[in-house]
Amino acid sequence: MKIISKSILFVLTLFCFSFTDKDNFESEFEQLQKFESLALKNANIGKEYTYDLTNKEGCNKTKIKYLGVIKTNNGKQYKVLSSFFVFSAASTCHGTSNIKIYNLDNKYLGKYNVGMPEDLPNEIKNNKSIYWTKIKDCDLRANFLINFEKGLPERFFLPCSQKGGDEIIFTNE
Repeated sequence: MKIISKSILFVLTLFCFSFTDKDNFESEFEQLQKFESLALKNANIGKEYTYDLTNKEGCNKTKIKYLGVIKTNNGKQYKVLSSFFVFSAASTCHGTSNIKIYNLDNKYLGKYNVGMPEDLPNEIKNNKSIYWTKIKDCDLRANFLINFEKGLPERFFLPCSQKGGDEIIFTNE
């Protein structure tokens, strides 16, 4: 009888802890969405906002930067954010870096997942191109840009060095 009650207690404890991480992630993700919405509303080009969403020592902080508006040749306009989201996962922290695209009414349209925070672009040039600067170990990234005059590219290649780079794909998830 004692073994059964200990087993039930163990299963119940495990069951409760399995939802804790999911709840933390959902709460952190909701906070991220709120802060991204605020950055879009404020529309301060180049302004970077930093938030500690995990409250865990040793974790990076979430960073959101409003890059501005991209205009296409056919008259469409898109607001662009760079977003480095740091979230809790069990006892560690994880992050994801995205170029997020919104319409002028701040409705989310999709994103380009770029992997690492240093892979995020620096600014928008002439309201038509997203621009990167050189980073350590990625000399081919210097002055690299993606032109949006023909619309949102489904994918593009983000160069790094002679050894390669990354294919970046648009998704509306």
